[in-house]
Amino acid sequence: MVLRKAATPTGAIRPNADPPTRLLPITGRVADGRGAPIPGVSVVVKNTQIGTITDAGGTFTLNAPDGATLVFSAIGFKGQEVTVGNQTQLTITLADADQNLDEVVVTALGIKKEAKRLGYATAIVNPDQISTNRTVNFVNALQGKIAGVNISSLGTGAAGTSKIRIRGQSSFSGQNSPLIVVNGVPIDNTNFGQNTGTGNDGSIANRDANYSDGGDGLSSINPDDIEGMTVLKGGTAAALYGSRAKDGAILITTKTKGSSQGIGVVFNSNFTADQPLDFTDFQYEYGQGEYGVRPTAPNPTSGVWSFGERFSGQTQVLFGGLTLPYQPVRNRINTFYRDGYTWTNSVSLSSGSDKGGFNLSLANLANNGITRNNTFTRKTINLGFSYNLSPQLTVTGTMNYSNELNRNPPQIAQQDNSTPTVIYTLANSLPLDVLEANQINPTTGNEFVYSRFMNRTNPYFVLNNKFETIRRDRLFGNLTARYNLTDWLYAQVRVGQDYWARDQDYNFPTGQASLAAAPAGFVNGRYVQEARRFRELNTDFLVGANRRFGIFGVDLTVGGNQLYRRSDLNSVAATDFIVRGLYVPQNGRVKDPVYGLSERKVNSLYGAAELSINDFIFLNATVRNDWFSTLAPANRSILYPSLTGSFVFSQALTVPAWLNFGKLRAAYAEVGSDGDVGPYADNLFYGVNANLFPNPAGQGQPVGFITSNTIPSRTLKPSRTAETEVGLELKLLNNRVGLDLAVYRKITSDQIVAAQSSDASGYTSTLINNGKSQNQGVEVLLNLAPVRTKHFTWDITLNGAYNKTKLLRLLSADGFVPNPDPTKPKVPESIVVGTGVFVGDLRQVVGQELGQLYSFGYERDNQGRIVHGSDGLPLRTAAPISFGSALPTHTGG
Repeated sequence: MVLRKAATPTGAIRPNADPPTRLLPITGRVADGRGAPIPGVSVVVKNTQIGTITDAGGTFTLNAPDGATLVFSAIGFKGQEVTVGNQTQLTITLADADQNLDEVVVTALGIKKEAKRLGYATAIVNPDQISTNRTVNFVNALQGKIAGVNISSLGTGAAGTSKIRIRGQSSFSGQNSPLIVVNGVPIDNTNFGQNTGTGNDGSIANRDANYSDGGDGLSSINPDDIEGMTVLKGGTAAALYGSRAKDGAILITTKTKGSSQGIGVVFNSNFTADQPLDFTDFQYEYGQGEYGVRPTAPNPTSGVWSFGERFSGQTQVLFGGLTLPYQPVRNRINTFYRDGYTWTNSVSLSSGSDKGGFNLSLANLANNGITRNNTFTRKTINLGFSYNLSPQLTVTGTMNYSNELNRNPPQIAQQDNSTPTVIYTLANSLPLDVLEANQINPTTGNEFVYSRFMNRTNPYFVLNNKFETIRRDRLFGNLTARYNLTDWLYAQVRVGQDYWARDQDYNFPTGQASLAAAPAGFVNGRYVQEARRFRELNTDFLVGANRRFGIFGVDLTVGGNQLYRRSDLNSVAATDFIVRGLYVPQNGRVKDPVYGLSERKVNSLYGAAELSINDFIFLNATVRNDWFSTLAPANRSILYPSLTGSFVFSQALTVPAWLNFGKLRAAYAEVGSDGDVGPYADNLFYGVNANLFPNPAGQGQPVGFITSNTIPSRTLKPSRTAETEVGLELKLLNNRVGLDLAVYRKITSDQIVAAQSSDASGYTSTLINNGKSQNQGVEVLLNLAPVRTKHFTWDITLNGAYNKTKLLRLLSADGFVPNPDPTKPKVPESIVVGTGVFVGDLRQVVGQELGQLYSFGYERDNQGRIVHGSDGLPLRTAAPISFGSALPTHTGG
């Protein structure tokens, strides 16, 4: 629904403009090549400040001098000039802008450039791609839509975390996520969906094995507020952003003003439904038990294995002596979960004119997840404005506020309290209604254990006894002032801040079987309260100049940035309770307070220079120097350059009529990063023992202690990434076919590796710069427009990418270490970066792709056949073997 006040009938006349001798009332309509109206078209009397913009129907009214020339311009269309003469009614048709020749792209630092000038790969995201495919975290709507960008989520509900990887994973030990920039200012995108509990910069981690998915920073952005988005893929594209953008950057622009004069009101309401999809192919021939044996007594009853006797009408004995038919239970996933839904309502007020405008929006989102006690609500307010205070000075500002409440987000990864893990691993003859009816042992008041595995918590016990609440308030925005000193020289200052407060509390229920038993007089359990505060302040300046000298064009930019980031953590945990089920710190036998503080600062200077020749050859160079507070003074400064070139051969050469556009591009960039280094990695610091004095056993305890087993290193330096890219862009057959091809190679060196230290040092390891990895790949984007008519357009977009990441070096010079069996040759060096209970390891192995999955396999002979023992059972390998990389090599959509 759109309600708009009628456009002002007369154009604005600046006080210092020469008054026209005679004004004619001009009315008109602006449409595209198919006759559809174009709202928001700027209509300005050439060389004056008289102007207006078209309304929702593409119409405008303007008073113009006799014989004036009107200039029509709009994003996505070619500009047009029309001399009025004595006409009073106009019908204007704007042609679509050639996507490559005329399209403007938002690049690093918010600088806008014509797409044809770029010597590196970018991807422009249409806001319709986000708003049409509705997701709470808008980035999930882009899965499979951008070549070389892999987006995955954990399937943990509306507020779940999304992992974004651009051109694979370059660092095997640190951060691999792109930088998120909103309106030119970076914002925090901390991931609270990892079971490691890593904080904003690796320095403050979660204190418990509470592996719920707490979401990330992108979920606080309302997709209705997004005006545009650009993905900078390579190091060259993001070089001016420095270390944080070594894995690319995602630039988001929110709405700052309306498209027409008067007040526009837009209301959106969206409803989506979620249903669990169960495609798991369980076997229903054999039931609960092991080694072909059906349970005939309460113990040992596994409750989780389905390797028992064949179903044939028998009975089975379950926990507590329950005797039930021995038969398969089907559709338990759909039985346990419910249908979810999401309601989103938003309203926005906007106004715009040639002087400026504003956009104010309010939105409310309410979600019920598919897990019965999981809900998520989000309220957002977005304010954007832009105003020309004078012909030279423009002020732009944005403010985004969000309030989120996430109740009982699903647990991930581990077995304790993880309902998805338990539901998927239940014995296929164990009925869910039996678990629901037998949660509490009536004799003890504790959890009724259904399995010999104490950590397989009854999922209904979790639903009814475990709770978690996450509240987050976030405010981020920026203020920009730009002053045009001349028509070719400008200066800009900008300040942006991102602040959020996150309060979380959760419990491990009293009586839970997997928790350690409490001393006499107490009942086991644990309760945690946690308060996090985060603030990031970015202050920057830019000075830019753009001049033409005949066939040459010169564009120069210099600037600087200061980043300050602070993270605070206040937490208290209570263990073992006096009163069952009373979750307050005062009820705990042991109280454990924790306080954490992390500060980080980066100072930067940067510059860019572009030379254009005849508007078809473009050469660009950038340089940036960062000074990191996290490193020792001798190593905290790093300088890195980039070079790009593009050649629009379709303008320089005579080409066939079927070729509308053709461009070759090449780029090289270096980027440094301290992402693998915590703020205090080069210093020795102490912690204070927060436990009781003396301890519960009456023993004394040390008051202070060294908090790390790693030797502080004063020689650490930033890791370094060097990337080379070449590309080809083509537009064919009247722009109905488009091709974008990119080939790249990226080397990341000086990665941080933990080297083993002598026990005599009192430490177990030290950090050194020695790791090295390589990414290389190909990206293809194909755009097709089979049908284009006045009333119907059919567009097809296909993309595909191949990326392979290999570990080149860890610690040893040749990449090999001695074999545990001295009679055998050396083996490739490796490190374990993740473990799975009863499953195996995730390793980084020299000479192999990153993310190798290692586990035990079957012994095989020289012909690949499984070797069996004397009992007829397959033999297991003596050591874990590789089952390949967990990282995808091919992506597309």
